[in-house]
Amino acid sequence: MKGIEAVGIYQEEIIESIPSTIIVLDRGLVILYANRNYYIKSGKKEKEVVGQRLDRVFSSVLIEKTKIDEKIRDAFNTGIPFSGEQLRYPGGFFFFYKIHPLKESDRSVRKVMLLMEDITELTRLEEEVRDSYVKLENAYAELKEEDETKSYFISTASHELRTPLTVINSYLEMFEDGLLGKLNNNQGEKLAIMRSQTDHMISLVEDMLDTSRLESRKFKVQKQIIDVGEIAKSAMDEMGRLADMKEHSMSLKMEKIPYQTMGDEQRIKQVFSNLLTNAVKYTPHKGKIEVELKQEKKRILVSISDSGIGINEAEHEKIFEKFYTVGGKSLTKESERMGLGLTIARGIVEAHGGNIWVESDGEGYGSTFYFTLPKGD
Repeated sequence: MKGIEAVGIYQEEIIESIPSTIIVLDRGLVILYANRNYYIKSGKKEKEVVGQRLDRVFSSVLIEKTKIDEKIRDAFNTGIPFSGEQLRYPGGFFFFYKIHPLKESDRSVRKVMLLMEDITELTRLEEEVRDSYVKLENAYAELKEEDETKSYFISTASHELRTPLTVINSYLEMFEDGLLGKLNNNQGEKLAIMRSQTDHMISLVEDMLDTSRLESRKFKVQKQIIDVGEIAKSAMDEMGRLADMKEHSMSLKMEKIPYQTMGDEQRIKQVFSNLLTNAVKYTPHKGKIEVELKQEKKRILVSISDSGIGINEAEHEKIFEKFYTVGGKSLTKESERMGLGLTIARGIVEAHGGNIWVESDGEGYGSTFYFTLPKGD
């Protein structure tokens, strides 16, 4: 018997339209039926398939490799379906096949259905994904090596620069204090400029060293009980002169309670200084800067808001990357820094077990930077 009748199913069009390949065999591994999809995939004609043994239709290499004939016999003998396996068919097709015993009313197995799903496209996509993954891994390794080289250079250069800058600054302090002779007004003005530029260079070097420490995981914080409220006041006092130059109003809102945490006082002050510096510099003349501290259940929440230029939503995460330029405008040129302040602030906050983020409705709407610190016991 051949055709759909051999399967005992009469809805031939339904079976023929199934996109999977279906083959029905008897106990002698003779093919009783193959659906239309099989002929399309194999290029064979019905007379070359139906009535032929499996080993006359499937290649000996494929049978030897998959042991599919043994699995079909097992299905006949045990009545247990074979759950599935992948095979490659001549012509470059990939199939995932299953073997289902077709039980009669008396539970005997006289026919077995071989169901093959075409996974050629899926296999191709998997290979592309694997290739892409390998390429990404290689690219990542190259970038990592390049980044490590750059970080090493920054660290080495920073260390080499710090010593002579410290010596120069010491001599400038001695001149400023009159220990190396009295200066006239013109010399005093020139000395003030030199001190300012030297301090600026030292700050840049320290930023580079901090970034290098963060990347190499050598960044350490000396924790003790500190009061975040007192640190906020101190940082704002130091920023007062710069804010006054731009006629900004600065305010601090907090309750008259201790805001204690286990932390490094100098490092937390550095976070405040970096965020306040950005707020002052990126806020137009006569702007408004507000600092607020809140006690929450398990943490201290600090917010620093400004009426400045604002930040587009797409850049809310990117601004914490080192050397990032906002909106195509160089941070270095605008703020005379290297674009490391927010990177360092994030590293310090995270080293204390906190988080830092920014919220802004976009350009022209100001920004609010938030950071959290765990509450002290």
